[in-house]
Amino acid sequence: MQGRSFIRSALPFALALGASAASAALVPSYGVVGNVGLSVDGIGSNNATVGTVQAEIPVSATILKAFLYTAGTPFPWYSSSPTTLDAYNSAGITLAGNAITNYDTLVGAVSTRPELGQWFTARADVTSLVQSLVVGAATSSFSWAMAEGGLNQLIDGSVLAVVYSDASLPTSSVVLLDGGQATGGETTDVLFSTPIGDPSDPTFFAHFGIASSFSCCSQASRITVNGDLLTNFAGNNDDGLTVTDGSLLTVGGLGDDPANNVGSYAEDDELYDLSPFLAAGDAGFSINTFNATNDDNIFLAHLHTTALIDTINDDPIDDRDVNDVPEPGPFALVGIGLLGLLCSRRQKH
Repeated sequence: MQGRSFIRSALPFALALGASAASAALVPSYGVVGNVGLSVDGIGSNNATVGTVQAEIPVSATILKAFLYTAGTPFPWYSSSPTTLDAYNSAGITLAGNAITNYDTLVGAVSTRPELGQWFTARADVTSLVQSLVVGAATSSFSWAMAEGGLNQLIDGSVLAVVYSDASLPTSSVVLLDGGQATGGETTDVLFSTPIGDPSDPTFFAHFGIASSFSCCSQASRITVNGDLLTNFAGNNDDGLTVTDGSLLTVGGLGDDPANNVGSYAEDDELYDLSPFLAAGDAGFSINTFNATNDDNIFLAHLHTTALIDTINDDPIDDRDVNDVPEPGPFALVGIGLLGLLCSRRQKH
């Protein structure tokens, strides 16, 4: 079927003392309904070449959208953490050897702990780059080097999300959602264009994943769906190569199992099946995220479902203002007195 897409572009924020990145419920940055699929993967480390990000894209597919999210450590906990788009764009960050200099949106969580502050995670549209990397390829499996340049020690990692279309795929919805969650809890409401059928039908699926940084060592987020517990264990550094700041990243995506194996912190892989939380006739659902320790950064979420998504937080998919900018979050960059707290490194063991 013809793909129906929506996209919201947040204008660059003027980040000086007293300003902040956006904080709100999960905000859709891109979505599409059609014969569509999704590939998500991430990597974090403090190596000169961080590692590789993977992608799975059918040979016959068309790339619709690709975003690269790069998650810096929190400010003011680290006084040199990136807080502006210029800082990311001038850092020498590369994907497959190509400089990423078009970060244009800042997202990231806001902590209730003033000594941590907030995360200024950057998002770049890398659609044309990914299209050039896959064109003419005879494989559906890709692996691209990721490097963080001069910000290596101050970036926990990067996530590549690729949305594509292919005529062989069933009709479904894919939505990418920017974070900016307050660690004290946020709720996101998703409505369908028509009520769903039986979610136990083998042709039905509803997958949800998150990406989180600055997380390890039993520090986790709770996620509920329609008020029912999905997991108490969302977090960890599953996609980070070492347990140290600058390498703390996890994302539900390639290689992860959405079968809700969430009985422990080690088992939770941040990719989930929402089908058990849905019933025939449902017109939508709500998701709430809450981080008890107030120190994890949920900066991205994604949905892929055969249900046809119509609105997010009462915002009609077909009626998006591409110049709509979310309201700034409540955290203002703090004064000089607080910066004395930054001398102790938040090394997690």
